[in-house]
Amino acid sequence: MAVAALFLVMMTGCSASTSAAHVMPVTGTTQAADVNTGKQLAYAQVHWKDYNTAEYGDLNPVGGDCANFVSQTLVARGWKMNAQWYNHNAGASWSPAWGYVPAMEDYLEANAARLGITRYPLKQRDKVQVGDIVMFDWDDNDSLDHVQIVSAVEKVGSTIKVKMVGHNVDTNLRDLDTTITVDHPGAVGHFWELTK
Repeated sequence: MAVAALFLVMMTGCSASTSAAHVMPVTGTTQAADVNTGKQLAYAQVHWKDYNTAEYGDLNPVGGDCANFVSQTLVARGWKMNAQWYNHNAGASWSPAWGYVPAMEDYLEANAARLGITRYPLKQRDKVQVGDIVMFDWDDNDSLDHVQIVSAVEKVGSTIKVKMVGHNVDTNLRDLDTTITVDHPGAVGHFWELTK
C-alpha cells in the first residue's frame, strides 16, 4: 500500500484517505519490489513528457517510443540490460525487444519465469498492480501495437479503474477503459504482472 499511496500523493497532492477513489494496495510483491516500483514510477513521472533522449534517444522516428519508454522504466525498477534487451548510445543501438512491441512481448514470454512476471487478460483487473505492463493490439489482428505501464489502480464502487503512463500519447494517467472503447474501439490486450 505504501507505494500506491505514495503515488497518489505525488499525483494529486492528497493522501489515500482523503481521495474519492481508493488506490488498491500493491499485492503479491516483496518489500524490495515495492521500493523498485516506486523507483519505476518516479522515473515515469519525470519522463512521460520530458523524454530522456540523452540516455535512450527517441524512437518515434522509427515507429514509436512506447516500448523504449516502458523499457526505461523497467531499468529504473532494477531490471538489467542484456544481449537480448538493450539500448546503447542514446538510441543509436537498441534491440528489437527493447524498442519494438511485438519483439518485447516475445522477450517477456520467453523470459517470464526468470523475470518473475505473469500474464493476465485485461478483464482480470483484480490482479493488476501499479508498475505492471499493459500490452495492446489495437485492431485485434494478433499483432501487438502499443505498450504502457500501470500508473494507478483505483476501486470506484465495484469497478476497478486502471490508469497508465506512457509515450506516443504522452500521458501519465491515461484511462484503460477509454483507451480500449473510445480511442481504439475493439482493442484487446493483456497485463504482465511484475513481482520483482
